[in-house]
Amino acid sequence: MNRDPRRYEKPDEFRLGRPRNREHLAFGRGAHTCAGAPLARTEARISLERILTRIKDIRISEAKHGLPGARKYQYEPTYILRGLRRLYLEFTVVA
Repeated sequence: MNRDPRRYEKPDEFRLGRPRNREHLAFGRGAHTCAGAPLARTEARISLERILTRIKDIRISEAKHGLPGARKYQYEPTYILRGLRRLYLEFTVVA
């Protein structure tokens, strides 16, 4: 499905402005499921765990989103999920 030329023009190219790009940038499903998806998910989990052990005091940027109680966020237009367009975080690096 994700690399089907009947569904996407030039499916092998990474193009950010592609229509329906959320459908294209996935591991697929059914007969088109990516065989490497479990490995990619595991690598992503381990990478995030290692990054998170090296930072502390993770907080939402007041400069970008405002003070607590008055924060402003922009959301992706979707009917299924309420996904943020951007989330600015600040943190302290663990030495």
